Amino acid sequence: MNTSLSAKRILIYGDSFVFGVIPGGSGARYDASTRYTGVAQNYLGSEYEIIEEGLRGRTVSGDNGFFPHRDGLVQFDGIFGSHLPLDLIIIGLGTNDTNSARDLSPEAIVAGYTKYLRGISWWCKHLGFTKPKVAFIAPPVIDEPATDKVFKNIFHGSGPKALALPTLIKAFAKDNKVLCFDASAVVAPSPLDGVHLDIENNRLLGRALAQFIKEVL
Repeated sequence: MNTSLSAKRILIYGDSFVFGVIPGGSGARYDASTRYTGVAQNYLGSEYEIIEEGLRGRTVSGDNGFFPHRDGLVQFDGIFGSHLPLDLIIIGLGTNDTNSARDLSPEAIVAGYTKYLRGISWWCKHLGFTKPKVAFIAPPVIDEPATDKVFKNIFHGSGPKALALPTLIKAFAKDNKVLCFDASAVVAPSPLDGVHLDIENNRLLGRALAQFIKEVL
């Protein structure tokens, strides 16, 4: 918690990238200073407050298919409302919606973001707070052949879908007059599991996100 009254508050709502999963299948989590959210916080300094809300396997909406209690849309309202007021809300979801248990096109995945915009507007009006700026993260691509090492068939067929997401998310952001940060242009997944980020890529992503935040706030 940053107790500075002038600190700009940023909520980052996401999946295992925000949670900070260490690649390789151990289930371990990077410490706060190594996760990209912590890297961004350290670069931004005390005049900003990063609030991380990351859950492994979280989807844009609907059941994950492999892991229970991961519906990001169902969870979002209470989490978002509990952190108001905010200056910026960053939503980084979509990777888990590409998994092999879900028959979703990339277009259908991105269309799910619309309900988040509605929820943001409702909660701000309901609680009487100014609506924050909104940004969506285009997630890193998936190295599908490498996912077999840890995830077996979970991400079979996910590679092309994940590759299509950045372009679609950018178009969605433009059409809805919100912001987009393209993580896929900054980092690449670890060869250990084909999805998650190593320490260096967390550092690269955190630095790039900090610069993005400074530019938009």
